[in-house]
Amino acid sequence: MTFKVLATAPIGALALTMALGSAAGAQDITIRWALHPGAEADAVVNYFAPKYEEETGVKVIGEILPPNQLRDQMSIEAIGGTGRWDLGYHSPGWFGTFQNHVVDLTPWIEEYGFDINAYPQLVIDSHMKSDARPGEIIALPTTPAAPMMIARRDWMENEAEKAAFAEAYGRELTMPATYAEWRDVAEFFTRDAGEELAGETLDRAVYGWADALGAGAGITRSFIVMLYSAGLRGFDENYQTDLDNPILVEVSDYFVDLAQNFAPREAQNWGFLEGLEMFRDGGLATAVMWPQGLGTVEDEAGQAAGNVIYAPLPVWEGNLAGYEQGAPFLGGGGVFVFDTPNAEEAFKFLKWMLQDNEIEWGKQSEQFSTTGHFASDELKAEQPYYADFLPAYERVLDQVFIRQGIPEYGSAMWNGTTEFITDVFSGDLTAEQAQTRWVNAMNQAFQAAGYIQ
Repeated sequence: MTFKVLATAPIGALALTMALGSAAGAQDITIRWALHPGAEADAVVNYFAPKYEEETGVKVIGEILPPNQLRDQMSIEAIGGTGRWDLGYHSPGWFGTFQNHVVDLTPWIEEYGFDINAYPQLVIDSHMKSDARPGEIIALPTTPAAPMMIARRDWMENEAEKAAFAEAYGRELTMPATYAEWRDVAEFFTRDAGEELAGETLDRAVYGWADALGAGAGITRSFIVMLYSAGLRGFDENYQTDLDNPILVEVSDYFVDLAQNFAPREAQNWGFLEGLEMFRDGGLATAVMWPQGLGTVEDEAGQAAGNVIYAPLPVWEGNLAGYEQGAPFLGGGGVFVFDTPNAEEAFKFLKWMLQDNEIEWGKQSEQFSTTGHFASDELKAEQPYYADFLPAYERVLDQVFIRQGIPEYGSAMWNGTTEFITDVFSGDLTAEQAQTRWVNAMNQAFQAAGYIQ
């Protein structure tokens, strides 16, 4: 065996050479990320990417894409093997499209000490794992989200309003603990222009409740939350449907009554955030809020700022699952690491941003999901309303529904929900007729897929 003898150099010079070489290597690395628009994307582009480049020399480029184009553009590049993006937005329902193109993060999680247990178990199961790649970690959470209930504190706590409510309903005016109580509160606060509310004459109508009622995803998001809260799941592990249960009709009757009688007509054009502007401007007493709308609700230029009560969704009495609060589905997103030459460097950036700078991520992105976020006094002091919002939102994440990861979920469950509630809400079908159609369609879809005979 022969050895090649290298000329020696002074230790200081050698260290300098190694440092310069490392810096030069880092400067050659550019990580590209396909982002969904939102405060979290702005945080990446405007704060974390420049800071990381300053600290490491690694450049991070965030490309914010239109929401309606994001999935298609990502899939074209991933399937085509172009390597255009090293990171990409991950919606839990999208993984089937990308399952052959992302990296198993488990080895790097172990090597670099990323603490996945900082996240609630339901977030881990929804945003980090997939039945399509069992035993792997296929993404990291960035913006896991589920809806909650909000109400105007100054109206709910007004002494004259409390007395009037007690006289009308025979109980104290409080934040609704059940969906039945929410209907009473919504009815009570629905008022026309010219009537009085909390000692002031209204110059516009006020509505007692609102959620998104726009065609397609809007009304589907709103109704499916109540459906899950009633303990329905659509189908079980043996692909047997529970949608033939009478409670589905009960839920749809409640939803239609609430939406048609106590929500503004404008809600029928809303997606999941637009209605919060009406809450901000004093037109709503209660509403359903996704955490992405927190900044709108607490806008200092609005009427609601500093006067908002935050709470998990109320319990559906008699629900089939024994829930003690509402069970909304867990949405929002995370981030894939695509199988590119920069994959490991991309993961290192994510670990630095999401874990090493955990509290700063909460401040900059206004997205919260870890134990550290909910326990941080520093974060709670960042905004005057965080001390009320964060504990309530932590409770929301204790009871959420994870969408079942089968290819037919979208057509059989999500689209089925859309068709059901759209036709019932419009009056085109009775709830019983729409229920029968949905059950038959789901069974046919599962038979065609070979899940049932």
